[in-house]
Amino acid sequence: MKLGLLIGKWSLILIIWILILLTLKGGLDEMTLIQFSLGLLYTITIVTVAFSIFNFAENPKAGIKFIISAVILGLIFLIGYNLSTDSFDQEGELISGSKLSEGGIYVLYVVTAIAVILIAATEVKRALKL
Repeated sequence: MKLGLLIGKWSLILIIWILILLTLKGGLDEMTLIQFSLGLLYTITIVTVAFSIFNFAENPKAGIKFIISAVILGLIFLIGYNLSTDSFDQEGELISGSKLSEGGIYVLYVVTAIAVILIAATEVKRALKL
């Protein structure tokens, strides 16, 4: 199992570097790289959800933690999406996906702030124990 994961990981890294180098040399257009990245994202999402369902069946307590985390992340995204506005170009036409992108940026800000706060709290807690 470990050997298969190691081979898969290094094969994927090699494929990504080949695609990047081909794009930089002009052998591939950027859209091919974007489509590959989207395919990779969808594959990783499906595998993650499948393993989460399997883990939930094996260990329900850990599965409940995952569900709570996913719901909280979904709520953060919904709040960010509702706070975002549509963007228009110079001709006054709506830019498709602008509200979704701005919502994603808000999620990035909130999740980064939460991570920094938790890291700081952990360091303070560790310092007080010493």
